[in-house]
This record gives sequence, C-alpha cells and structure tokens, in this order.
Amino acid sequence: MRKKMFIWAVLMSALTTVLIISCQKEELPARKETGRLCIQIESALQVNEVNSHLKAAPVIEDFKVTIYHSDGTEAMGFDSATVRPDTLELETGDYYVEAHSDNNLPAAFENPYHYGISEIFSIGSNTQTSVLVNCLLANTIVSVVYSDQVISGFSEYQTTVASTLDSLVYLQGETRWGYFRTLPLEIRVTLSYEKPDGTPVRKSLWGSIPFPLANRHYEIYVDASIAEGLAAFQITMDTTEVPTEVIEIADTPSIPAPGAIGYGDLLITEIMYNPTALSDTEGEWFEVYNPTDHSIDLQNLILGRDDANRHTITESLTLFPGSYMVFQRNDTATTANTTYTFGSDLLLPNTGAVLSIFNEGTETDPGALIFSLDYGAVDFPDGSGASISLNPDLLNAADAILGSSWCISSSVYNTGDLGTPGAANDACQ
Repeated sequence: MRKKMFIWAVLMSALTTVLIISCQKEELPARKETGRLCIQIESALQVNEVNSHLKAAPVIEDFKVTIYHSDGTEAMGFDSATVRPDTLELETGDYYVEAHSDNNLPAAFENPYHYGISEIFSIGSNTQTSVLVNCLLANTIVSVVYSDQVISGFSEYQTTVASTLDSLVYLQGETRWGYFRTLPLEIRVTLSYEKPDGTPVRKSLWGSIPFPLANRHYEIYVDASIAEGLAAFQITMDTTEVPTEVIEIADTPSIPAPGAIGYGDLLITEIMYNPTALSDTEGEWFEVYNPTDHSIDLQNLILGRDDANRHTITESLTLFPGSYMVFQRNDTATTANTTYTFGSDLLLPNTGAVLSIFNEGTETDPGALIFSLDYGAVDFPDGSGASISLNPDLLNAADAILGSSWCISSSVYNTGDLGTPGAANDACQ
C-alpha cells in the first residue's frame, strides 16, 4: 500500500511540474514582428558641376547615422557607417533616417559639412526595405579673390566674413574656401597703402550676403586702384540652378530689399519637442514671436526642419508687434489663442534639429531666410515634459541662436506639461 501511495505521489509531482512548465510557456511574451532594413549613404554635390575645385566630402564611412521612429523618437544610432551592420533588424512600423558628417562648425576653412535625411518609410513583417540617404553640402561656401591691382598696389589687405556665430579672415594670399552655416553674412574689406609723403591711407568697404544658400559658392572679387582712388568688390554665386548673383556694395552697410521680411523680424522663442502628457504626434509645437514695431502677414511663409522637411503656411495669419503664434503638430497640443496646425509635415526630434522660417517661395526653393536655429547645438537645454524657451530678456536674433540664451520652462499649461505657449516665456534662472 505504501509503495502504491509513493508511486502516486511521484506521478502527481511530475504532473504538477509539467503543468507549471506549460503555464510558464504560455506566459512568455509574444515575439514582436520585425523586418530588415538596408541603408545606403551617398553624397552628391551640385556645385561640383560648376567648379571642380570643391573640396571633397568627408569619407562617407565616417558619417553618423541615426534611425528615428516617424514620431521623432530615436530607434538606434551609429557613430559611423563602419560600425553599422549591412542589414538591421527593426520592429514593424514607420521610420526615417538621418546621416551627417561630424564637423558642423559655425565657420571654418576647408571644412565641408554634409547632411541628409530620408523620406518616411515602413518596415513590414519579414520583409527587407532599402533606403537611400543622399547627403548634400549643408554649408555656404565663400572664397575671396584679389585683383592684380590690389596685390601690386596695396601694402596690406584683408577681408573679414562674419555671421552672428563666427567669422573668418581672408588675409593676403588666402586661397582656401571658407564654409559657413547658412546665416546672413557681413563682409568688410580693408585696404592699406602709403602716399609718397609717407602718410598712411586706409579704406574699408562693407557688403553683405543677406540670404546665403546651402550648397552654393559665393566668390568675393576685390578690385581697387590707388591711382584713381577707387575701390570696389562684387560677389558672384556659382550654381547650376540659379543664375549668377551680383551683390552691389558701398561704403555703408547694405539694407535688405524692401518688401521682404528681414532676417530676425520673426524669432522662434519656444519649442516643445518631447511632451510627456501627450504623444509626440499630439503634443509637439513651437512658438514664433514678432519683435518688430509692425504687423507681419505670415501667409505663404515657409517653415522648415533641417533641409528636407518644409511646410507652406496656407492660411491668412497676421502676427501683431510683440505677439506670439504657436505652430503645432496637432490641434490637441495647446489651447493658445493664436495657433496654426502644420500636421505631419514637420517632426521635432528629441535630439535636436534646425528649425527655420523663410520668405515666400516653394518648398524645394524657399525665399530668403527670416530666422533659423539649431536646438540641438551646444548649450541648448534638454527638455522632457517641458518646453525649452528663450530668455525673455534676449528677444533678438543674435542671442536667440545661442544655446546659453535658453532654459527649461517652469509654468504648467493645459496638458499638464510645462511651457508658456502663446505667452511671454518664463524667466531663465
């Protein structure tokens, strides 16, 4: 009898073990469906067809590559193409890819920066998707050429080209090309010589490139004659798509052409790129401020994110002096009084991006730049569940592009996240 009971206990124990194992197997999470992605990085430069002396792009294998979900959240990234597998496995869904060289300086000689972004694509279950990212030169190129009269007639001469972020000085004999971020550029040429009696003479000329384009080469040609007492320079732009552009200069700083909205007449003053109370699709927005003393019609202006994503403002919108307008991805983002919804045309990555406002044009060829900033640049704060906002004491273009001028918002708005959409920003501590 005891032997039968022992056998029965062993059988019951084994059955219990089988049931436990069976239950454990049933509780394992279902494996998510995945697909494969193959990324091809290429670099194409339009200006190569115009001037074969364009400095070559950095080695493509050194480009940083980042894969984002379509809502702007990062899926995975690689510091260079050399450490990136030929084929990647991703969960099914919608994505886009960014690639860029790791040398985005404000201004430097022989330092071309390249950037590219793909269209949004889908990864299907057990399928392979190939994506091409074409990286273009994202800089404005500037070179200086001095005439034989300048070289032979003047003892000293130099040209300074400056943006709000940095400057380069082209000394005598400087033939290198300077690469600048696409910000308005001011030019000053200084020429020096001595009269026969030993009296020193110095002459300065000013000019500007108010709306420089990326992937374009601007050549400053300086000509002067001591005998005739004349000095001048002209700027030409090489491009396969736009005719040569000549910019007149004078002894006083140039003034933007009438009718266009000038650089800095609109400012981006607040950005919510990482909401937590709502999803990115529902809660992303940024704010634009009018610092001028006159109203500005926003219709047909173009909003841009990096070089690939743009949106034309289709509604008639008037932004009054000292007023704010909130541009949001979804109507649920804020309850600000003055808003405009741009939908899925612009995504705001958490890792940073270049946001821009352009004058009227087309989405592939927008008009003159009004304002632009890179909220992923040095010293910009990292906001999660809170917008980043420009110090309200620094509402000007020169300060607005600096990360040190921004801070994290502290006021609660309607969604429960922190920010001041459509109103004056919180003070930066």
